[in-house]
Amino acid sequence: MLAAAALLAGCASVPSPTAPGAPAAPSLGFFSRIKVPSGYEPALRLTGKGVQIFRCEAVDGEYLWRFRQPEADLMDDQGQLVARHGANFTFEHRDGSRLVATISEYEDAPKRDDLRWVLMTAKAFGKGALGQIAYVQRVNTSGGMPPASCRQAELNRLLRVNFTADFIFYRANP
Repeated sequence: MLAAAALLAGCASVPSPTAPGAPAAPSLGFFSRIKVPSGYEPALRLTGKGVQIFRCEAVDGEYLWRFRQPEADLMDDQGQLVARHGANFTFEHRDGSRLVATISEYEDAPKRDDLRWVLMTAKAFGKGALGQIAYVQRVNTSGGMPPASCRQAELNRLLRVNFTADFIFYRANP
């Protein structure tokens, strides 16, 4: 029995500690759908401030605000602009590295008027801060949601809704 316990203890995985100076992963619920798979660690945390752009469209006889794209500046913990977030869920760092991301999972934000929290898978391009990033989480959102509907007089108009959020970028554990 003691040998079996020792064998099981040897097989247990111990989470690797976060490297000094590395950002911490956000605190999410046990059953969160936006958790990053094991084997990845936070590499960068940026604060986003910008707008979500919507267009008024006719859908099945109703007029609704439909999402078009985000536009946001991403700042480091000193408040310096280091990256931009834009169309097609792209991220471009000032060092030339960039990501193209796809939303893979989401959860409703704690408040109805706030953007959903999302997990994105990412394809990295270039060397630099974003060069080895595989996942991005958007959490701690504030704002960004349009009104529930628009009017016929607003058809094809764009609406820019302010938002803020934290973006955590993950790379494979070394």
